[in-house]
Amino acid sequence: MSQQQGSNSRLLYQTEVTYKQVPSNQDAMVLPFVSESLRSSRNLISSNTIRSSRNPVAPVRGNVDVSGDISFELAPQYGKILHHAFGTYTAVSGESVGMVAGTYKHTFKVGVLPVGLIIEKQFTDIDTAKYFQYSGCKINSLKVSVKPEGMIECSVAIIGAKETEAASSFDSSPVDLGHDPFDGFEAVITEGGASLGIATEIDFTLENNLDGNSYVIDGTGTRHSLPAGTAKVTGTVKVLFENTTLYDKAVASTESSLVIALTHGTGDGTSGNEKLTFTIPELKFTPNAPVISGPSGVLVELPFEAYYDDSSEATAIQADLLSTTAYYG
Repeated sequence: MSQQQGSNSRLLYQTEVTYKQVPSNQDAMVLPFVSESLRSSRNLISSNTIRSSRNPVAPVRGNVDVSGDISFELAPQYGKILHHAFGTYTAVSGESVGMVAGTYKHTFKVGVLPVGLIIEKQFTDIDTAKYFQYSGCKINSLKVSVKPEGMIECSVAIIGAKETEAASSFDSSPVDLGHDPFDGFEAVITEGGASLGIATEIDFTLENNLDGNSYVIDGTGTRHSLPAGTAKVTGTVKVLFENTTLYDKAVASTESSLVIALTHGTGDGTSGNEKLTFTIPELKFTPNAPVISGPSGVLVELPFEAYYDDSSEATAIQADLLSTTAYYG
């Protein structure tokens, strides 16, 4: 018997047309990943019945919970992930906005989330190949971590509706866009409109606050829907302690902004020259005085929270991706 190797496993994903239903059209994409924990679980509920015996009554089934995380290294190919994490999505040709022909500009803003995702885990090393399909999935949160070196580490927290063990894939010929991750050397940080050249790390999270308690009495035990709540964008900026500029902004509750630009090559959107920019147009820092943790250099670590008040972007966070892919549906 053959044991499944993690290195030979594969994830596919596709946007659903109807929530919790496998799409009839085959339009899946390969999802490169580092690790995943998506699975279905179901509690057993114990009985409280007393029947003149200390022996327990057989338990009954609880509701189905499909959830887990998928971690990956951020690359231009993750436009579909951004679409499902943000909600509002537009794509225009590069020529229409003064870019090179054959390129496209994709803009993602906080808005109504897509219907859902189907995600498939493929196990083809074992004696009889199995395909675990998770339908009715939505992204509950997106986390991004930018450091001076290495890949841009990301993860999404998934909540779904049901798990199906299938004998074949729902798409036999998925699209593989490849995987060309950004790294810390390609990152440029701007704070309050000025370059922030002393940042050592920036982390931020977009939370969609999905309501995972929408179970109904329909005999399935699966979630009926996954409505989204108010989005929340938070994060932390770590910088070398060279001055009190950011700390003073935090104390005064002064509005600021952050722009994180990740650029391959020239950044003109052509193959090998993609660009992804995260813009947080309105935020406030939380006062957090520097501490001396040892003899080495002192850092300032300032949490922040974003919001939308009157910015021209009309969103608490925006992502702009320049690439040759026409649409990340």
